[in-house]
Amino acid sequence: MRKLFIVIAALGLVASACGGGDDAAGSCEGVADDAIQVIQDVINELDSMSLDEIAAMEGDPPALAQMEQRADELQDQANELGCSVAEMESLLNARVGNLEAEGLFGELLVGELESGGFFDQ
Repeated sequence: MRKLFIVIAALGLVASACGGGDDAAGSCEGVADDAIQVIQDVINELDSMSLDEIAAMEGDPPALAQMEQRADELQDQANELGCSVAEMESLLNARVGNLEAEGLFGELLVGELESGGFFDQ
């Protein structure tokens, strides 16, 4: 269970840092789309793992490390695009419904984002 809380905390930190998209996106909307895809990748990885596999992991899942790196890139791109925190909050929260989960951990993460949004209130 400790790992679940770490992952949820990391998602919150990454989401608050997500302020940009890739070069192809070129807009704050594209950045939000990219950020949601990165989070979906983490959900997919967690959903593919059993509780025993998650409990036996040493360190974070590989998708989480990739998400953290991608979040830094998204932040830089958002800054370049001039995306405000308020704008990104609105765009990300509007896209939470696009996240899909099939397993317990994925459902918990999606539920956390649906109820609390991406930014601390």
